[in-house]
Order: sequence, then structure tokens, then C-alpha cells
Amino acid sequence: MRKLFTAWNIVLIVVFATLFLSVVYPIFFIFKASFISNETGLLSLESYRAFFHYPYYLRCLRNSLFVSAASTIVAMILGIPFAFFLSRFHVPGKSIIKTLGTLPLILPTFIGAEAWLILLGRNGILYNMFHKIGLDIPTIYGWKGIVLVFSLQFFPFVFLMVSAAINSIDSSLEESATNLGATKLRVFRTVTLPVVTPSIFAGGLVVFYLSIENFGVPILIGEDFRVLSVQAYNEFISEMGGNPSMAGSLSMILLAITLGLTVLQKYWVERKSYAMSFLRPPEVKRLKPLPTFLIWLFCVLLVFVALFPFIVVIIASVTKTQGPVMYFGQFSFDNFVKAFTLAPRPILNSFFLSTTATLVGVVFGIVVSYLVVRRRGPVSYLLDLLIMLPLAIAGTVLGIALAATYNKGPIVLTGTWLILALAYFIRKVPFSIKTTSSLLQQIDTSIEEASINLGVPPLLSFIKVIIPIMLPGILAGAIIMWVTTLAELSSTIVLYYGPWTTMTVEIFQRIGSGDFGPASAYATILIVSVLIPLFILNKVLGKDLASSL
Repeated sequence: MRKLFTAWNIVLIVVFATLFLSVVYPIFFIFKASFISNETGLLSLESYRAFFHYPYYLRCLRNSLFVSAASTIVAMILGIPFAFFLSRFHVPGKSIIKTLGTLPLILPTFIGAEAWLILLGRNGILYNMFHKIGLDIPTIYGWKGIVLVFSLQFFPFVFLMVSAAINSIDSSLEESATNLGATKLRVFRTVTLPVVTPSIFAGGLVVFYLSIENFGVPILIGEDFRVLSVQAYNEFISEMGGNPSMAGSLSMILLAITLGLTVLQKYWVERKSYAMSFLRPPEVKRLKPLPTFLIWLFCVLLVFVALFPFIVVIIASVTKTQGPVMYFGQFSFDNFVKAFTLAPRPILNSFFLSTTATLVGVVFGIVVSYLVVRRRGPVSYLLDLLIMLPLAIAGTVLGIALAATYNKGPIVLTGTWLILALAYFIRKVPFSIKTTSSLLQQIDTSIEEASINLGVPPLLSFIKVIIPIMLPGILAGAIIMWVTTLAELSSTIVLYYGPWTTMTVEIFQRIGSGDFGPASAYATILIVSVLIPLFILNKVLGKDLASSL
């Protein structure tokens, strides 16, 4: 009995209880709600029948699949050559280009959508400029704008994964193929491509998943082009307390797609992995001036276009505005004055909620990492699967699940800051776990065993001996968790309550009302708040964004 109730076993029970209450039970709750008839309160398939019967809902599904597929293809077209050029050739300013090229991953997508609205909206700068000279260019609204924003912000996932695969190739394999008379094209097709294909596919799946679960971009610039994530949100807020069945069914269909993609990615990567001995790293070639310049130009232009929207937002934040009208060239700090003096609450709320979720997430991440890495077995394997489940759940779906589950009953969290902190914690804690787990695997168990042999209890040995060694990795995971939490919109828009408005909600609402000046001020504060910790991550801890994600 004493062995059963050891400190680590009690911790394990608490961890499973936390995951059950924050993930498993809420998802089961809306799953059950999707089968309950609004009229009779009995089990029914009417919401699923309505989904497959009415063309509107099927069109939302087709739209989601279409923009996700299109964004994935474009992201691959951009990310694969970007990775190949920077991995295989000498490019001037390569380190800076790679660093800047990963920034779109961490910057909020809906801020990118705001910038493109300022540029190509119906009253946008570029749209009006071309209109004045008689050229009609398409606006940012609709599926083309959504694909543009997704592609430019998600292509770094393809770049990072393909780049890692290219750098892992043993150059002796390619040299052997060349010595046997194979042409460069044949070497690429038979040696290089099979190694990088799993990474290309994995990167593409990540882009597809992030696109299909995204809420902010489609609702801001999609207009009549509705997707599943937006429609699930609309069904929930319009029928809250009356008919959660349709919102539940839409959420379940979206969850089935994202879970299926996660399983497919895991299966593909494990089935198609190629082990490399990495005896000799691939040679970085120096090309002639013209090809080098063209490669450099492609990489620089891609990074510039990807980051340009955020530069536009920063400029707009110090521009004189009057409602939707922006007087570019007339600088003013009124937008920041309003943000910091008239409405500082969203800023304070964002910092408080992100910090709270991160602190809890760091402690939780350390504990779970130990249980998964050091206490291997069926229970730890199940824990490993459960802790990664939030990565496969769209933010909108998790928000709807938590709001519906804890709206009444013995535990009421809806309308409080606790439900926001819970959503942030459970959505982002995998970042902390991923970082600490990889670090813990590199620490020899003999260090911990030596402390235990000296009479220090196992839990205390872990706290006193292992955690200090892991501290740099823990801080890196905390920074990544904090900045991604700060930019969270999908679950926030479902769960927030008046006094607990965050910067992301404030930006979203002001963009919706055409108030671009104050929206840009909050967006700039958010961008700076994200970039400063990343700078600390790079300069103080010696880690870059790519290696920490």
C-alpha cells in the first residue's frame, strides 16, 4: 500500500485528473451534445443529418479543405526552395535570413490579416493607389486573401523540416551515386528526394492542420467564404444555451479531420523515416555571382513579403487615424496614448493570463516530462498520447468544449478568468513538455541515482539535482509557451467575458469595426511583447526559435 501511494504515483494521478477535466471530459461533453436533439432532448442524429443535407454546411467543409490544401501547396512551393538554397549554398547574410524567416511562425496570423486589409482592403493603400491609375486589382477578401496570409505565415514550417532533413544527409551517399555515373538530377531523385520526402509531407500536414483550424484570418477577410472553424463559432454564440447540438457536430467534424491528420503524420513519418549515420555533412557550395545573387534575391524577397504586413501594422500604429480613415505621413502617438491610458485593461489581462498559464504549464511540463521519460511503461505511454491531444484540437473547438462543459453544474468556470487560463495552459503546455522531455533524455540517469543512493528521496533528488541542469531548456520552453499564449485568439474569442478582454480580442473587435489605428497600436504592443522574449531566448540562452519549437 505504501508503494502504491508514493509521491510520484500521487503526482501521476493529479496529472491524469487534470488532463481528464481539461481535455477528455470537455471533448466528450460536446461529442454527447452533438447527438442530443434540441427539440426533444433525446438522442438524435438530426444535427449530423442537417450537416450532410444542407448545401451551406457542406460548402463550409469544402471551403475549409480547399483553402487548407491551396495554402499547403503554396507553402511548399515557397518553403522547399527556401530550405534547399539556404542549406546547400553560400548565401550572403544567411543567418539573418534564416532567423527572420522563422519569425512568421510566432507572429499572430490575424495581425497579418489586418495588415493586408490596410494594404488591399476596399479602402486599402495599394488598392486605392492602383485604382487611381485605372488598374483594378483584386481585394484581399475571400479565399485568395486567406491562402495568401496562410502561405506566407506557415511556409517556415516546411522550411524548418525540409532544412533539417537536408542537413542530415550523409554526403558520401550522394558522392557514391555520382561516382557510379548518375547525373545530378538522378542523384537528387534517387538519393536526396527519398530522404527529404517524409519531412516535406510532415511540413505540409502541419500547414494543412494549422490552416483548417485557424479562426482569425477567415473571419476577418473571408466575408461570405465561410469555413468550419468560423461556422462552429457562429453556431455556438448564436445558439448558446439553446441548441448546442449543431455547434457540437461541427466541432466534432473539425476534430475528426485534425485528429486524422495528426495520426496520418505520425504514421507517415514513422513508416517513411530514413536513418542517417551523418558521417559527413553535406557540402555547402559556393556558386557564381549571378546564381548567388538570384538565390539571395529570392530568399530576401520572400522574407520581406512575409514580414512586410507586420511592418505596415507598426507604421499604422503611429499614423493619425479617424475611424477607418488613415492619414499616412501624418504621425501621431494618440493610438498608443488611448491604449495605455483609456483602455489598458486588455494589455494587463493578456500579460496576467499568459504569465499564469505559463507558470502552471512549466511546473506541469517538468512533472510530465519526468513521468514520460524516466518512468516508462503502458501508463506513461498513455500519458504521452494524452498530453499531445491538445495539439490536434482546434482552438475554437477547445473553447466551445470548455465553455459548454463548465457553464453549469458543480464546477462553473465560464465567464471567469480561470477558464481562459485553463484553455491557454492546456493548448500550449505541449511546447513546455517537448522542450523539457528532449533535454531530460540527454541527462544520464546515473546522476539522479547517485543522489537517491545517498538517501535523498526520488522526488527531492529530481528537484535538487535534475531541475537545475534542465533550467536553460525549461526557460526556453517557458518563453515559447508565453509568446504563443499571448497571441492566442481562437479559444479566447469563445471564452472571454467583458472584464477579461485580451489584446487579441481588442484587436479583432477594432478591426471588425474599421478602427485600424487603435487596433494597430495593440497589435504593435503584442508584436514587441513577442519579439523581446525571443531576443532574450537567442542572446541570453543561446537558442533560436527554430530549435525551440
